[in-house]
Amino acid sequence: MQTHARVAVAPRRQSPGLKLQPPEPPIALLDSLGDCGREDHIVILGHDGPDLMCGLLRAGAQQVSHLRSLERSEADSASLVIVPHLASADWLAAALPAVRRVLVANGRLVIAMDVLPSTLNQVRHLLTLHGFVEIRLGRAVGQQVLCAEIPAFGLRRCA
Repeated sequence: MQTHARVAVAPRRQSPGLKLQPPEPPIALLDSLGDCGREDHIVILGHDGPDLMCGLLRAGAQQVSHLRSLERSEADSASLVIVPHLASADWLAAALPAVRRVLVANGRLVIAMDVLPSTLNQVRHLLTLHGFVEIRLGRAVGQQVLCAEIPAFGLRRCA
């Protein structure tokens, strides 16, 4: 006489192609950039660049470079500079003169940063001081994205 019965239940399996997680922030930044195929040369500045670099190349970008710093970069060589993760406003203040030197006239700067109102105000102020115009605020997954441009007219730079 049997007093207990055991039932084996097979574990549920999720299909390997189905991912329910949101995209990683550097890759999600691609949506806020728009059409990258019209950019001549894109520079990714900072430590979080390789994934974004591959995504830009897949999206049709002509030439993409990943640099950890702009110390030895050519003047007027990039039409778009992307900072995928802003470390601090102090870091940006030190990097903005080099970023401005690298960008061509009508070049764009895109900065992804954490959602803090005080940092946002500091970054907007820094961009305005360095001559950036058309500062726009957008969103990516869990981050704010600031876009700004260098005007084609204005003060001449001496390098």
